[in-house]
Amino acid sequence: MAVPLTVLSQPGNAVVATLLTGTFALSTRTYGLITSLPFWFNFLQVILTPMLAQRLSARSLCIVSAWMHILGWLAFIAVVPLMPAGDHAVTQVTFIAIFSFIALSTAINGVAWNTWMQGAVPLRLRGKFFGRRNRLLYISLLGFLFAASGLLAWLEDSLLAFHLLFAVALTMRVVSVLAQQRMHLSSSRKPITAETPWREQVSRVWQDKTYMRFIAFAALMGFGVNLFAPFYPVFMFEQLHLSAAQTNFMLLTGIFAAAVAFPAWGHMVDRYGNIPVMIVALFLWQIFNFIWCFVTPHNIWLLYVPLAAGGMFSAGYGVGVFGLLLKLTPPEARTMGVALFVSLSSLAAALGPILGSNLLSWGIASGVPSLTVYHLAFTVMPIFTMLNCILLKKVYEARSSPVTEVVGAMRSVRTLASLFGLTFLVNQVFYRTSGTGTGIRTGRN
Repeated sequence: MAVPLTVLSQPGNAVVATLLTGTFALSTRTYGLITSLPFWFNFLQVILTPMLAQRLSARSLCIVSAWMHILGWLAFIAVVPLMPAGDHAVTQVTFIAIFSFIALSTAINGVAWNTWMQGAVPLRLRGKFFGRRNRLLYISLLGFLFAASGLLAWLEDSLLAFHLLFAVALTMRVVSVLAQQRMHLSSSRKPITAETPWREQVSRVWQDKTYMRFIAFAALMGFGVNLFAPFYPVFMFEQLHLSAAQTNFMLLTGIFAAAVAFPAWGHMVDRYGNIPVMIVALFLWQIFNFIWCFVTPHNIWLLYVPLAAGGMFSAGYGVGVFGLLLKLTPPEARTMGVALFVSLSSLAAALGPILGSNLLSWGIASGVPSLTVYHLAFTVMPIFTMLNCILLKKVYEARSSPVTEVVGAMRSVRTLASLFGLTFLVNQVFYRTSGTGTGIRTGRN
C-alpha cells in the first residue's frame, strides 16, 4: 500500500518528471535541483535522526515520519492547481519547499525503517525474506503504473490525471501507515535497548574500516548512477518523443522483470553472500545499459532490452546492498551506522543530478545535437559503476563465496529459469518421483 507514494517521492520517477518538465515546463536545471533534494536531505538527516532516536523507538520514529510524508504530499496536491506553468520564481520556490519537506520525512523514515528491520528479520533469512517482500512491492508498483499509464493516456496528461493519481497513492499510503501502527516487535513503546550516545556511536562506526569502505563504495555508486540516470525519462520524452503513458508502459518491463527475479536473487544471497551476488548483478545490469547509447526515434523497440535486463539484474544488486547494510552495520551503533551510510552516500548522490543537468545543458548549448549529448552521457554510468566494483571487492563479508561460484551457479538451468520466472517449467523437468522411484529426475544442463 505504501509503494505508489514512496515511488512518486523518489528522484527521477516518470510520473513526477512528466508533471514538472512537461505540464509545468520547468527547465532542466530546476528539475535537476528538485531531483537532487532527496539526496541532500538524506545527507542532512544525520544531524537530526540520532537525536530523535534517543527519544523514540525505531518503530515510533518510522510511523511519525510516515505521517509527515503524507502531510507533505497533501500540501503538494493543494498547491498544484495554483502554480503558473514555466520557470517562474513562485513555482520554483513553492515546489522546492514542498519537495524539501517530503524529502526530509522520507530520509528520516528510511533510516528508522532500516534500523527497525535490522532487529526484526533474522540474518539467516534476510535474503529469502526481502526477495519475497520485494516481489510483492513490485507487483503493487506494476498495478499502480498500469493504472497511471491508462489514466494519463485517457486524460491526455492533464492536471486532473495527476491529481487522481496522487490522491489514490496518498489514500493507499494512509492505509499503509494505519497497518504499520499495528506492527509490534514488543509491547513496549520504548527502544528495546537504550541508544548509545551519538558521539560514541560515531566513533564506533568510524573505527569499523570494513563498514567505512562499504560507505565509500555506496557513495561512489550513488554519484555514478544519479549523474545521468534521472534523465532517462527526460530523454524518452524529449528525444524519443514518447508520451507519459508510453514511457510508463515501457518502464513496466523493468518492474515486471524485477518482480519475477527478486526471490531467486534472495536465495542466491543467502547461499553465496551479498558481495559476490552484487558484483555479478551489477556487471550484467551495466553491460545492458550500454544499449541506451544506440537508441534513436527509429529503433525505440531496443529500449525493452536494457529495461528488462536492468530490472532483473538491478533487483539482485538491490537485495544484496540492503542485506549487506543490515549485516555490516555495527550492532552497538545501529541508528548512527545507518544514518551515516544514508547521509554520506546521499551527499555524493545529490551532486549527481545537479552536475548531470549542467553537463547536459552545456553540451546542448555548445551546438552538439541533443541526441548525441544524451548518448555520450549514457556511456558514463556503466563504465563508472563497473569500475567501482574494485572497491566493493575490498569490503570483507564473513561467510561469502567467491564471485566465480555465483557465475557458475547462474549457468544452471534451475537458477536461470527462476530468474526469468520459469520455475513452473523447470518443475516439470526436475521433479521428485512418487513411490519407490529413483528420487529426483534430472535433465541435461
